[in-house]
Amino acid sequence: MSIPHRALRPALSLRYQHLYRATLIPRAYSTSPPPPRKSRLPYIWSAFALVLGFGAGTTLVHFISPPSMPEAGTHEDGVLMDDLNKRIEEEFKVKVLRGKCLGVTKALQGKEAGWVEVVAPADGMGSKTELVKGLQGAKGLGVERIFWDRGEQKLVGIVWFGGSLSGWPGVTHGGLLATALQEKVALANTLCHPTSSAQYSSAAKPQRLPGTGDHAKMLYPTELPSEPAQLSIDYIKPTHANHFYTVRVVPSYDDENVRLPIKGAEWVATLETMDGKVCVKATAKFAPRGQVERMQEGIVGREAGSRLRELREWLWPSRQRESLGD
Repeated sequence: MSIPHRALRPALSLRYQHLYRATLIPRAYSTSPPPPRKSRLPYIWSAFALVLGFGAGTTLVHFISPPSMPEAGTHEDGVLMDDLNKRIEEEFKVKVLRGKCLGVTKALQGKEAGWVEVVAPADGMGSKTELVKGLQGAKGLGVERIFWDRGEQKLVGIVWFGGSLSGWPGVTHGGLLATALQEKVALANTLCHPTSSAQYSSAAKPQRLPGTGDHAKMLYPTELPSEPAQLSIDYIKPTHANHFYTVRVVPSYDDENVRLPIKGAEWVATLETMDGKVCVKATAKFAPRGQVERMQEGIVGREAGSRLRELREWLWPSRQRESLGD
């Protein structure tokens, strides 16, 4: 007869029996899982939205209402003007046009260069209108370089449009563009009919290295150019402020490429970006001389002719009589 295993177990104390039963009997309840950790993602997105909104708001405020530029003639404006002068001197087109003013090929042939740089006088104003004079400084028209081809009657200018010339934020006002083109057309018309007081300085003779030596220059006309009688402006694309642009004025041989031509126009002007994209086109026509002016010139001419004939009659007969008397 076998002895049961339970009888073989040593007698356990009541304490150990209680612990033994506790390990054998499953608990009637289940423990709850630990609470989940709070995610930091909402805080990250909130901070990102706050920073983005602050940056966008600041940018929008500066775009709609940018900080005021320094007035012309102040020390701050002088610093900005020095920077603009350095930048325009480094422009590729300015260097190319000054190379044309040297006219090395024509100088070697004993001829004068056709291109000259139109240099402003010491005060920098020349024959500019009062409106243009009031728009000087880095915030306005800033700096410019004007070149004139005496042979083909062409004008090329590198101009600057500052931030204070904007009508819509960041876009130069259309009226200012019309004023700038009108001024350049009037200048070309004046240079096309130079007075006796117009002085040119020929380019220096080229040295062994092409491009050395001084280039041809002329002073800005002292007389105020006459305004065109008719001016047609065609705005093609926005002209952004705080950029350099190229102004070209050529004689109006034909108006095929002009959307709003003027009958009998004398000049065609274009405003282009520095990479050659046309922003504005204009055609201009100057009023012919008045009838009274032509009549006065005719009267003066007839009086001068009659006096010249009287002088000839007085000189030659007297000489003939003297020869006959001899």
